[in-house]
Amino acid sequence: MVLARGEGGRGLEVLALAVGLYGTAGLCLGAFVGWAVATAAATLPGGWRALREDRALDARATAALLGFAAAALVMAVGAGAAHGLFVAEMASRRLAVIASAGLALACCPVAALVGLACARLVARRVHHLPAPRGLGATGLLLLAFAAAGVLAFVAALSRADWRVLDLGPLWSALAALLLATGHGIFWYSSAAGQRLRARLPARSVRAGVAAAVIVLLGFGSHIPETSPSYAAITDAGWGLRFALKLARRLTDRDHDGYSALFGGGDCDDSRADVFPGAEDIPGDGIDQDCQGGDAQPAAANPEPPALGTQTAPARQGAFAGNILIIAIDALRADRLGVAGYGRPPGRSLTPTLDALARRGTRFTHVWAQAPNTPRSFPSLVTSRYPSEIAWQKQSLNYSNLLPSNHTFFEPLAAAGLHPIGIFSHFFFTADRGISRGFAEWSDEGAKSIADSNKDIASPRIVPRVIARLRKAAQTGERFVLWTHLFEPHSSYMEHPEFPASLSGVQGLEEKYDYEIAFADLWAGKIIASLEETKLDRNTAVVVFGDHGEAWGEHKRYFHGQDLTEEQLRVPLLVAVPGQKPSVSDDEVGLIDLGPTLVDLVGAPPLPSFHGRSLLPAVEGKPLPSRPIFAELLPSTATPSHEVTVIEGGKKLTHKISERRWELFDLADDPRQQKNLAEQSAHRTQLDELRAKLLRFEERRRQD
Repeated sequence: MVLARGEGGRGLEVLALAVGLYGTAGLCLGAFVGWAVATAAATLPGGWRALREDRALDARATAALLGFAAAALVMAVGAGAAHGLFVAEMASRRLAVIASAGLALACCPVAALVGLACARLVARRVHHLPAPRGLGATGLLLLAFAAAGVLAFVAALSRADWRVLDLGPLWSALAALLLATGHGIFWYSSAAGQRLRARLPARSVRAGVAAAVIVLLGFGSHIPETSPSYAAITDAGWGLRFALKLARRLTDRDHDGYSALFGGGDCDDSRADVFPGAEDIPGDGIDQDCQGGDAQPAAANPEPPALGTQTAPARQGAFAGNILIIAIDALRADRLGVAGYGRPPGRSLTPTLDALARRGTRFTHVWAQAPNTPRSFPSLVTSRYPSEIAWQKQSLNYSNLLPSNHTFFEPLAAAGLHPIGIFSHFFFTADRGISRGFAEWSDEGAKSIADSNKDIASPRIVPRVIARLRKAAQTGERFVLWTHLFEPHSSYMEHPEFPASLSGVQGLEEKYDYEIAFADLWAGKIIASLEETKLDRNTAVVVFGDHGEAWGEHKRYFHGQDLTEEQLRVPLLVAVPGQKPSVSDDEVGLIDLGPTLVDLVGAPPLPSFHGRSLLPAVEGKPLPSRPIFAELLPSTATPSHEVTVIEGGKKLTHKISERRWELFDLADDPRQQKNLAEQSAHRTQLDELRAKLLRFEERRRQD
């Protein structure tokens, strides 16, 4: 499959890795199964026949199995409860592991007592259990356990967004089980297999197979990391992709997440501070990120000065009105009606946003700086890339921001706008640090992480937004109000206004689209309230998506997993009273939104900003070309590390975790289906973008 579907895979290398990794797993598993069977046979004189013929022995074995099952159930319930109550809240992975082990040990005495009690109870009544001929009560119980396990697995998948799971190892294990079953039937049940087995020198065959596996494993472990075979395995492998990842983890000597073998890319596996993607300290003579040289020292940006109490715009002729910011979660750029999308074709999902786009500026080439909410929003409000933000702990999926971060709402407040945040989502609690610079911050009715995935929040958020706008209209205060509509987010909910009719993946995508329509409907209520209160005459309106959503374009669903276009491209609409409508095809990032709004009101930008003002584009002028970067940082939810750069219609992605480069021409290949990185005709483009991307990766993170 890898050679047939994976682009660039080399036959000998793929064969060596497949035989070496699968063969090693098979040898280890075979040794374990042999030991398990021998142990079971030793504890059960006479084997399975004795169970079938001796009712008393069958009864004791059944009682023991049920006792073991009861003990295992107690351990599972105890571990789950302990994880929910204690372990899940721990920020330290090491402490979480220690706590899990300790709580499991604490459950052992209770589990043992319950197991013994259950076994004793069953032993008295085991004669009432059915004992089919040929199976006995023990065999029937084992079949029941197997069926229960399958049903539990199916039930777990039905409650999860299983499309985001990598089920390749499962299918590979199933294929291996079927092959092993056929292998066993041939050698031990068929006449031809038994005759052939009697003639073969068993020990020599086993030794030869083991030697071949070891030799191929050694060869495979030293295949250079630049080999295209690794990319082919990643793209088309099932279990082999998982086996390769496991081999790298097991051979990671310094436990930094990268191995020097199997293309892992660790250039010094004896130092935990040296690995691909590490922060390369400039001028220390050490290549921490394994990019082929030490990073060059660069001047650090100064800390932003303390903001004063300025109450008037600093620039003459600046916009003196209000600002309304509406963020819509997981909104892809191509889902707007003005972008040509409709469901059914010709019927726009977003009439409100379409109308806003026609009277304002629509940016057609916008990239989020991260493919998920907990990285994208902090990057947006600080105008810094995710790796530049001061996190409480970067590896956490939902890490708080440290007080040293500054948001663009601070200079807006200094320019005389009253910052208001109105939300209802677990991510927007005030303690996360994202609320810095706000005079008012509301997150009433926010659900837990689990409950939020099935939440319909707009009906309780929008009325509060409208009420606050009406109050501002009455008092005449000048404000900047930010709100967030969460609906286009898995799990997608159905709404009476937009009934869904499809099933399967198509049904999920249909519900996603109608969630967008639902969010547009409620955004329309907010914008209508501006007209009702006459605030539309002096209120700039900004609408954007914080990241995109994947629908199988790269075998991914939903978001937060990679830096492909479907997960990064978002809409950005900016409508300023008095400005002529326009469409900007310039390449921009969400990191530019804060500097744009600060520039709009005439306030000076913070020195910590790494975005640029898009105000010239809003005024109908072209923007100078500038590279756009985005990052997928390793976290508890997504261990992968990727960085990408977009410039001049070309996109280069460095998949650091996979030690892989991908180059795409977005003008000819907007869906990123053709990797040009290995084509000599594009070598110059690759080298130019790679140099920029490496400089970005090697800069000081907290300048």
